[in-house]
Amino acid sequence: MSWPFAEMLGLRPKSIGEGRARFELDVGARHLNPNGTLHGGVIYSVADTAMGAALFSRLEPGEQCATLEIKMNYLLPVTGGSIATEAMVVSRTKRVGVLETRVYGEGDALVALATGTFYIQTARS
Repeated sequence: MSWPFAEMLGLRPKSIGEGRARFELDVGARHLNPNGTLHGGVIYSVADTAMGAALFSRLEPGEQCATLEIKMNYLLPVTGGSIATEAMVVSRTKRVGVLETRVYGEGDALVALATGTFYIQTARS
């Protein structure tokens, strides 16, 4: 599977399957905000990508999903090093998936916690 947006960010998939996904990112200068900390939009994108991948691993052939909403809690600033996110499907019905992801920094410090709701539909021809 191709992940062009994730590749642009430098986000690497480490494992995807059985309703779970793990991605990693080496934090560089391009990811920082003017204050020298990891931009919240990068953390959000990492979380969204991981949750989408985790749910994708549970979709049936012909189904696709799209983010409806994400609730993000930023817990610690990151100024460098690397981050990892681990996402998992909490609940999946015919049309809705609810997921959780945790974003970790150096030393497994919890950097952010997010929950997301995704819409599931049959792919259009």
